[in-house]
Amino acid sequence: MIRDEKLLKDRKILRKIDFNLAQQSRYLVAGNILMFLFIAIVGGLYVAHPPLVLALGGVLLVLSVLSFYYCVRFDAEYGSGPARWRAVFLGVQLGLALLMGIYTAVVVWFEQISINAFLLSLYLAGYASMNNVEWSPYHQRNTARHLLALVPAIAAYLVILDVNGVTIATGLMILLVMLIRQSRLMNVRHWDNVRTHHELHTKARDLAHAVNEANNASQVKTEFLANITHEIRTPMNNVLGMLALLDDTDLSQQQKELQKIAVQSGEGLLSLIDDILDFSRIASGQVKLNDNVFNLKRCVDQTLELLGPRAHEKGLELSCVYDEDLPVRVKGDQERLAQLINNLVSNAIKYSAGTDILLTVHMHRLSEMEGELKVQVRDNGKGIDPQLQERIFEAFSKKSTGQQATEAGTGLGLAISKGLAQCMQGDIGFSSERDMGTLFWFTARLKLSTQQAQKPTLIRELMNLRVMMVDVEGGLRDAMLAELAAWQMDVVFTSSQCNLVETLLAAHRAGSPYDLVIINQPVKQKTNFELCARLQEFPELRNTHVLVLSSLAQRADASRFNALDTLRAEWLSKPITREKLCRALVQSFHLDQMGPELEVATADGFEGRSILLVEDNAVSQMVARGMLGKLGYVVTSASNGKEALGLLEERSFDLILMDCLMPVLDGYETTRAWRALEQTKGGHVPIVAMTASVVEGEQQRCMAAGMDDYLSKPVNLDELSAKMRQWLGGAGDDSEQSDHAAATPQENAKRKSA
Repeated sequence: MIRDEKLLKDRKILRKIDFNLAQQSRYLVAGNILMFLFIAIVGGLYVAHPPLVLALGGVLLVLSVLSFYYCVRFDAEYGSGPARWRAVFLGVQLGLALLMGIYTAVVVWFEQISINAFLLSLYLAGYASMNNVEWSPYHQRNTARHLLALVPAIAAYLVILDVNGVTIATGLMILLVMLIRQSRLMNVRHWDNVRTHHELHTKARDLAHAVNEANNASQVKTEFLANITHEIRTPMNNVLGMLALLDDTDLSQQQKELQKIAVQSGEGLLSLIDDILDFSRIASGQVKLNDNVFNLKRCVDQTLELLGPRAHEKGLELSCVYDEDLPVRVKGDQERLAQLINNLVSNAIKYSAGTDILLTVHMHRLSEMEGELKVQVRDNGKGIDPQLQERIFEAFSKKSTGQQATEAGTGLGLAISKGLAQCMQGDIGFSSERDMGTLFWFTARLKLSTQQAQKPTLIRELMNLRVMMVDVEGGLRDAMLAELAAWQMDVVFTSSQCNLVETLLAAHRAGSPYDLVIINQPVKQKTNFELCARLQEFPELRNTHVLVLSSLAQRADASRFNALDTLRAEWLSKPITREKLCRALVQSFHLDQMGPELEVATADGFEGRSILLVEDNAVSQMVARGMLGKLGYVVTSASNGKEALGLLEERSFDLILMDCLMPVLDGYETTRAWRALEQTKGGHVPIVAMTASVVEGEQQRCMAAGMDDYLSKPVNLDELSAKMRQWLGGAGDDSEQSDHAAATPQENAKRKSA
């Protein structure tokens, strides 16, 4: 029997054993007294032998009182000295066992085989067996207790030399051997269980400590990544900004190629930084979702418009179909939702090797105030290698091309997407067949905004038109049908341009002319102006309006050849959105009333507006000034918040671009100080944070300080231009933008963080 000596001396373990012994002994002491009195009084032993009974009774009373005392006063006596308590208490119990053994032997000696002797022998067997489990941790003392209780009685039965006595003695001896053996086995099992429990407790404690250390390490890692990415973003902003300004100078063709490669490498590095930071946050469970009201369709449209040129460059059509009952506004994290869509569509562009990518957007209402958004991204490419499908959502896994090469990238996109979908209480999955394409989907729970905008009324002049679509195939056809169905247009498709003019003329002669011809320019082909030119040759077709669907690159070709001015056609850039389609139709049909379908705010003249740039980094200040100057703004610079407050006191500005981390007075304190002055003076100057900090909650911190909006560095020219237009009278994101711009910073902060 192997024991751990440390466990044998463990005070917690021994205290539990001793406490159980103390609790059990109270019943045995009471049983001893009752049995002693029963034999002495009812059995008549006191009548026959009064001195002996009194002597044994006195000893029993003293030992019983001591036993009760040490039981009732267990906490006090044990706390003052466990070893002393154990020595006294176990000694008293051994004394009681010996006393009951002697009492039985005396009765057997005087009365031979009698009822009293039989009852005492039976009680003694139960007395020895009853608390064998509680005594088993102290096997040696338990063996002594059994011997002291049973040996005197066994000896007395053997001494009387009676057959019945020998039989009872034999039975008691067998019981004694069995109890000692059982005590030994339970002793081994008890300490094995104690050791196992102790080892499990130690492992659990070590595991909890390891988990705590891992969490601390993860927190340190996340903070390190957040800080290091902040430090990297600042010079990256300078690099990309200088490269953008370099593009505006006179460069040779070779220099332009080098500049383009440098920009692509810088943007790739920035994307890598963002992916690593996002993956770290998801892995450590530190993703915090915003809860803002936003326009769902516009969020998807804007994401697709950014990805459209990339898709067209690879010869892919990019389209989207929405559910007709899709809510206009929802409440959730717009940026994370856009990131999810961007990741899946970017993967389709990068890996599909097909010709068409189609998004479908559905909303399943779970309740009056909550819905489950489902977005599907389908391509008609080669599908995913079956060997990769099992681990496609694992970090650093990448799709293989047909030549078994690996596309560039971190392999974190789908792992990040899975984490984001789960953070938004949704799921993500895919299905793929070789040479049949791939379907990726994700779900996300979004709250339905109580501030639902009413669906726009339809423009009457565009209802029930006859439309001929030329070369509109695949997902683009589905998207166009879904958009034109709102006006209940009669749509006919054709894939042949040869007989198009004859078909249009025949319809005109039959009295059912086509009102609109939509011609798609396939993205893999060069821009073809021949069909548009032919349509202009026939006077009968003068009332037939022409709408050309093209990529931005094809539209640039048309502009270079002056086709936009010479051809009687309206051009619509893909990917198609309802807002752009409606605008193109309105312009094509020369409608005076734009209609409420176009949530377009006409831009005021914003060039020449005065901007205060608060930036402590000299190179970042130079980059920002160059970009703002290119956009036509008048820029005044300040190196810290204190200088900025002095300039604001001297003159007025239309907008403030505020860095957050600066010496002397940082951006947060500067904003609070200026907002306090505005409370007394009146007025409100929009303040847009422009910072390299990407720590979770940074945007909310900026809003809480009184800023109106947020830009993360590095800032490209398009982002900066859109943000300036938004706050200086350009097109906003929602119809309530003007109210948003005029709100107080406290209201804006509440709205941003709601």
